[in-house]
Amino acid sequence: MAFEVKLVIAGLLATLLAMGGVEHLFNVEENRCEMTYMYQRPYFIPIQLQAEVAQRFPLYGLYVYGEGDLTESLENKVYTGIPVLFVPGNGGSHKQVRSLASVAFRKSFEDGINFHFDFFAVDLNEELAALHGPVLETQTEFVAIAVKHILGLYAGMRGSPRV
Repeated sequence: MAFEVKLVIAGLLATLLAMGGVEHLFNVEENRCEMTYMYQRPYFIPIQLQAEVAQRFPLYGLYVYGEGDLTESLENKVYTGIPVLFVPGNGGSHKQVRSLASVAFRKSFEDGINFHFDFFAVDLNEELAALHGPVLETQTEFVAIAVKHILGLYAGMRGSPRV
């Protein structure tokens, strides 16, 4: 009797395995994700921070994203858009800002909107910090400094952002 039970269990397991294999091979769902495309070459322009900040956070950085005609003015430190700060998630890269910034940049011109966004991104060295408090604290301190620095770039401009 024990042999028959083992045989039935083995048969059930083999059937489930075969059904899973068939499902995996033949029931493929259509990919409904849409890609974002860059319309012009992307540039990640580094922003110089104070020497003491660079010394305290040697692995971190701050960048502004630009493409096309906007790049030259950003390289000359002329910021005319609404500032947006992209903070990557756990293990993320500052370069992930590209898809969001490129689409927003293009839409502002295609839709005839009379403003655009300046996308800034912090480089947190792609650290895996989701479960490590001290690293999160260090990243938070750097992001706070980056926010103050970005707001300083717009100080004195008409309609400049406020804290």
